[in-house]
Amino acid sequence: MNWIEGIFSVIKNTTLNGLGVERDLNQLLTDKDISAAMNLFQNRDKEVTKALLEYDPKEHKVMHRKDKLRKGKEPYKVQKLPRSWQRYINEIALFFLLAKPIKWEMENVDENNDAFTAFKEFLKDTRFNVTMRQAKRLAGAETESAKLYHLYKDENNLPKVKVVVLSKSEGYTLRPLFDQYKNMIAFGYGYYLKEGTTTVEHFDIETPSIIYRCKKLKLGWDVTPIVNPTGKINVIYYQQPKEWEGSEHRIDRDEEVDSRAGDTNNYFADPMAKATADVLKGLADPDSIGKVIQLTGKDSSFEYVAPPTASDMKDSEKKVLKESILMDTFTPDFSYENMSGMGTLSGEALRRALIVGYIKRDNRLEVYDINVDREKNLILSIMMNVTHIPLRDQLSKLDIKHEFTEPFGEDLDKKIQVVADAYVSGVLSLEQAVSMLGFTSDPKAEIARIIEDQKRKSQESAFPMSEVA
Repeated sequence: MNWIEGIFSVIKNTTLNGLGVERDLNQLLTDKDISAAMNLFQNRDKEVTKALLEYDPKEHKVMHRKDKLRKGKEPYKVQKLPRSWQRYINEIALFFLLAKPIKWEMENVDENNDAFTAFKEFLKDTRFNVTMRQAKRLAGAETESAKLYHLYKDENNLPKVKVVVLSKSEGYTLRPLFDQYKNMIAFGYGYYLKEGTTTVEHFDIETPSIIYRCKKLKLGWDVTPIVNPTGKINVIYYQQPKEWEGSEHRIDRDEEVDSRAGDTNNYFADPMAKATADVLKGLADPDSIGKVIQLTGKDSSFEYVAPPTASDMKDSEKKVLKESILMDTFTPDFSYENMSGMGTLSGEALRRALIVGYIKRDNRLEVYDINVDREKNLILSIMMNVTHIPLRDQLSKLDIKHEFTEPFGEDLDKKIQVVADAYVSGVLSLEQAVSMLGFTSDPKAEIARIIEDQKRKSQESAFPMSEVA
């Protein structure tokens, strides 16, 4: 039956496309014309593949250096010394953005304590912090990644959620679909599964109302529509420039300089000597070199050839290449020598010294801050409609805020002193002071205890124990 349906589907779609009938995504999915539907989605395979090749040291340009031909001998194998600049730059960018977990806060915690606690437990159960780091690392290396919230039921028929990080290096093709206002209206992702002795292509499409599970047949596609209970696309898509953008040529040059230096070192690794002809005639035994050398004429000569040393120009070029690669990518130098020179700087001084990293961090927040807020809304929708339906009313009233935390931590003593001085001087309320310090998860209860303690101390000072006695 599937064969017959596939034949009619292919004939119908060919006819409609030949007539130039315009059909939107929903119509294409209804007609099971998945191949045509896939063409509607954004395709960034070229950019992603290029980034992956640059990220892998074994695929760098220096690895394609040709060996030098030698007459009557085996070709001389040149040195191929790639570096992992791309990985270093990507990991530093990840550190500045997500060295510490994202902080979640909300007002009126006491009124919605159960819902907010459930929200934080959901983050923990789905390993939010781990998958967030994975998605950021992959996006920095490949220019895109995605987090899929897969909804399913366990063996006890209870609703469950599993977060899967998608990327090309993980075996997925990512296909977002946006409207003219950059709103995502659908998201498709392709992958291959082994079924028996054959490998079958799959392409799933997420829309706010329907999730389409598509499997390629010999003729056409098998499409299984599933109602989407969340009312949202259960995917968070991250797209950014590769973290080493703009430094590609200088990285290539840095690797080439190192490789050529390696060739020079190899060439002069074994001792080399130069001698006049009369000396060479007396060296019948090669082992005699370095033992007894007889010079027979006044112009006779025998001396070892000293290997060339690194020139000032080469050292200067290496230094400029390193500095330019780091500066062009807004990457601080975390080498041991540089960090040792900083000593024990305070948090504020350290931030100033590493300002280029914070500039890049703020730039990336333009992408990740928005997407984390979208992910929060998606999580709340999943909880209200799938996993925590009894808490729906409380969850709908949650006003949760998030904050990307400081990678190097804060100067806590300085912060406490600043907040305390502001409170004492009257420019900061007690409520705001307690909230800013963040020592408690229940600010209102803590404020009530502080006020009660102040009243008790006031009464004790007004009526000392000695006077009462």
